[in-house]
Amino acid sequence: MTMQQYTLNSFYNDISNKKFQVLKLDLSKNGYIIAALQSQLYSRSCDKSTHDDGSSHYDTQKLQDMVESNNFYSGKWTRFNMMIVSFLEYCQNIDPWSSWNSCDVIFQFYSDLNNCILNDTYPVDELIDIFIENTEYIIPFAELLDSNYRYLQIKKFQFLSYTSSIISKTFNSIKSQHPNSSSNQNHNTILNQSNFTISKKQQILLYLVNKLNNIYFKIQSPQLCSNIFRNFRPKSSIKNFNEYPVWQQIEYRYLLGRFYLLNKRVSNSFVQLNTSFNLLFKSYQIMNILDDLRSKRNLQRILKYLIPLGIIMGKLPNLNFVSKFLIDEENNLNYRELLQYVRSGNIFMMNQWLKSNEIILRKRNLFLILLEKLPMLTYRYLLRRVIQIWSIEQQLNRLPYDIFEKCLKVSIQDNDTSDNINIFNSIHKSKNVENILVTLINLGYLRGNCFPLLQLCVFQRTTDINNILPPIENRMLSMFPLNHEDSWLDN
Repeated sequence: MTMQQYTLNSFYNDISNKKFQVLKLDLSKNGYIIAALQSQLYSRSCDKSTHDDGSSHYDTQKLQDMVESNNFYSGKWTRFNMMIVSFLEYCQNIDPWSSWNSCDVIFQFYSDLNNCILNDTYPVDELIDIFIENTEYIIPFAELLDSNYRYLQIKKFQFLSYTSSIISKTFNSIKSQHPNSSSNQNHNTILNQSNFTISKKQQILLYLVNKLNNIYFKIQSPQLCSNIFRNFRPKSSIKNFNEYPVWQQIEYRYLLGRFYLLNKRVSNSFVQLNTSFNLLFKSYQIMNILDDLRSKRNLQRILKYLIPLGIIMGKLPNLNFVSKFLIDEENNLNYRELLQYVRSGNIFMMNQWLKSNEIILRKRNLFLILLEKLPMLTYRYLLRRVIQIWSIEQQLNRLPYDIFEKCLKVSIQDNDTSDNINIFNSIHKSKNVENILVTLINLGYLRGNCFPLLQLCVFQRTTDINNILPPIENRMLSMFPLNHEDSWLDN
């Protein structure tokens, strides 16, 4: 159908026949219909009259009268009529050359469309597909406007924040559906129960969760994710998480992992990010698109958080394997160097690495957690080497303080007597040998006892170094146990 052939009556017929794809906002996909409706609205208004202000278009009241005359859904769904009026106002007033001039009518229609699907007493499922399609258009559109906030003289993240407030209404309107009491209670999932059907709105719950959480990270308000994560499971009628689309599962675990990372819950963050990476890698393997540029970027998105967390957890990554997915060299960090410094017990070079990469690490919210966790791990690896070389080789179950202190001097390089004190060198002194050993014992990284009067650290007589310094991963999991509420994600 050409632009000249598509009329207002064609539009009303499509709406009556529930062909809601005509309600797309994206001009690149729906431009000819929008242009045809704009032409129709102006030509009809010009035929009838010209307004007092010299304009020639329908006012809101006339559009309402036109829409109500079509008696959609027997005239009982008021919000639906308001949404159709809003779309016609969008068609009438859209400026294809200016996003700024058009933003009011665009967001008004999106808000009205969202309001339509809040009340489940109406057939809202019929509008879910067009709601999702317009959501995919609205979010990048809001980002575009927000990226020019200084030029537009608006608040930072104004439009993304407004978009999140709209989407959150839909999220909040979703209630968990339960089978009636006479339903056959067996081991089948709710989705497979013949007498119970998950609504389409319920099926997009995880989609909404991911969109909201992504926006909250973009507007630098990740604390808002807490409410979404907390209410996701109670709202879900899909009791097995793996029944959601796999791409949504991957995105959810990635966002949950980042949320845990911001809250210093290292083990929880690692588990979620690692699972997300494995799911994504497996999916790309199945589709045989591991060499695709977009696939590598998606894998890299997870790896830039997973690799440093793996180092902290003692789950040392195969950097030869993951390096082929790190394609954005400008924003990549040489974790191979960091890993070498940590495992060799080199405190000075570990701090130099943190210092030289501080800006990028801060942007990723990784700097503070690495600055906090890496020193004790590095001390542990240093102590491991010293015990292996000095104590175990001589079949001793002790380590004199002065031996370890000499090693600390080399590792820390604190011979400089200058007053240049900063966050990297202020607490690292070779004289703190007893403090370091006691801290390692308290953290569970070292099984032993310190005797200050004897200036000795005593431990089990053994040839197995793991009996003296247990694996880091086990200690991290015992110190920071996994959130039991996430166990349903593995169902």
